[in-house]
Amino acid sequence: MLRRLELFTTDEAGRPVAFPDLDPLSTFVICRDEDAPPVGAMESRDAVDRWIDGCLFGDLRTLILGIDRFCQNPQTPRPLGGCNFLLAAGCFMALEYLAQVYGRGRDATSAARQYVADFLARVDQRYLEVFEVLWSCFRNGIVHGSWPQAVCIRGDASTRIGVGANPRIDGDHFGPDLSYPGPSFIISSARLFADLERSYDEFFRSWLLEESDDAVLARAAPRLLEINPRNTTRVQQLSVIRAWSNAGRREGNV
Repeated sequence: MLRRLELFTTDEAGRPVAFPDLDPLSTFVICRDEDAPPVGAMESRDAVDRWIDGCLFGDLRTLILGIDRFCQNPQTPRPLGGCNFLLAAGCFMALEYLAQVYGRGRDATSAARQYVADFLARVDQRYLEVFEVLWSCFRNGIVHGSWPQAVCIRGDASTRIGVGANPRIDGDHFGPDLSYPGPSFIISSARLFADLERSYDEFFRSWLLEESDDAVLARAAPRLLEINPRNTTRVQQLSVIRAWSNAGRREGNV
């Protein structure tokens, strides 16, 4: 996992300006955020709309149905979960994609912030008021660690706040978890999905279909993973996958 040390800027010649102090006798790699290139372009804005409504949101609606099924009959041979974290992670994944389609921002975080500012905050202003903490705790925490991240100010344990999610549409949202012994912050994953869906239905869809330019068709398309030819491990693994594909095609033609 990359650790951001500090931001710095460059002058017109590309030289660092006010470069931050770094650890002595250490090696650092400067990383730059770059979007993966699209495989192609979507055929139309209507196709993008169908993908978002039927696939992106459709998968999340399936989770909602699973939550309903769990609440009705949780007794199964092996334990079932409430999908609260999984639904929250899916919502932030969907938010990141919508922000990519919108195309405003230097990176995924700033693009998501802009989508929230222009569309989701029109449903509930609180999403914008705590966006950075919300994004890091849930999107980064669940995707990379399977848990929402608790949060505190570095070096001050007294500021620590527990963070969680519940799967109920009428559950606590942007407030404390009263069952938690200390300070806490909790969201309703189902409410998050409902608000995200509403931001699309009432605001973003019209922008997509009526105001966007043709570049949106490439931004909405699947991304292409380009493997460095010097990365021998990945090149070899790609050869294995291609061999599986070729063998499967041959068997399918028999």
